[in-house]
Amino acid sequence: MAHARGPELEAPPPGALPSFQTCPRCAGANSAEARFCQLCGVPLTDDARLRPIPTAPESAPSSGLLPIAWLVVIGQDGTPGRRYPLRGSTMDIGRTSGDIVLEKDPYVCPLHARLTYGSRGFAIEDLGSVNGVYVRLGGSPLELRHGDLLLLGQAVLRLEIVEETEGHLGPAVRDSTRVFGTPAVARRARLVLHTVEGCARDIFYLSRPETILGREAGDIVFTDDPFMSRRHAALRRASGTNTYTLRDLGSSNGTFIAIRGKQSLSPGDHVRIGQHLFRLDVQSGGPS
Repeated sequence: MAHARGPELEAPPPGALPSFQTCPRCAGANSAEARFCQLCGVPLTDDARLRPIPTAPESAPSSGLLPIAWLVVIGQDGTPGRRYPLRGSTMDIGRTSGDIVLEKDPYVCPLHARLTYGSRGFAIEDLGSVNGVYVRLGGSPLELRHGDLLLLGQAVLRLEIVEETEGHLGPAVRDSTRVFGTPAVARRARLVLHTVEGCARDIFYLSRPETILGREAGDIVFTDDPFMSRRHAALRRASGTNTYTLRDLGSSNGTFIAIRGKQSLSPGDHVRIGQHLFRLDVQSGGPS
């Protein structure tokens, strides 16, 4: 349930002490002389004068109500940590600016992402970041597109659909002699492994109807990745259309895909920004 707001008060000039007080309990605005909050009755302390009055949401839903929600940091062991409450219809995340400042994360841009709440619910938006915003897959397979970035453990993989002219190359001939080598197989798509050097290192061509990725078992394995499960995820190709779906195989740390622009979120969804993993928590029974 949203708290009622107090009357609008004129902002003080720069450097002057504010002439209002903000209740530490309900965030209601009160006059500078008030000893108790006019909205909830809680006693007001001296430091309440220094608390800014929250501004009205710019794009609140038609009901005018915001849900009680948080972005919760999830540790490597899966336990919840710091909670960042949703105080308006937008919440910016960055390394140097925003409502959530991750100043010690070198993989986060100065202004990286934006969480919004509107008539259609929650959404996360990538603000043109270098490393992207990743959302964890649910239990259902997700259809992929050319250029999608996947995150499994520490591996960042780019899916590239192979054009038909490249996928059916004939035997190479040099000086009227065929080139000797491993027998060719059909190339439908490829996964390109990206490294911290900012370049591609390994290329894995996909030719089977299903390709398993994991740390120990599968068609493509990453034996040195401690954050990848033994059998982590599966890529399946649809026959006749050369489209791919990605499915998590019950991995411990999840399978993520980078969003393109803006992506809707549901309560309980996990979002990866830089080295930080967040979970969207929404209080049950509130607006949704």
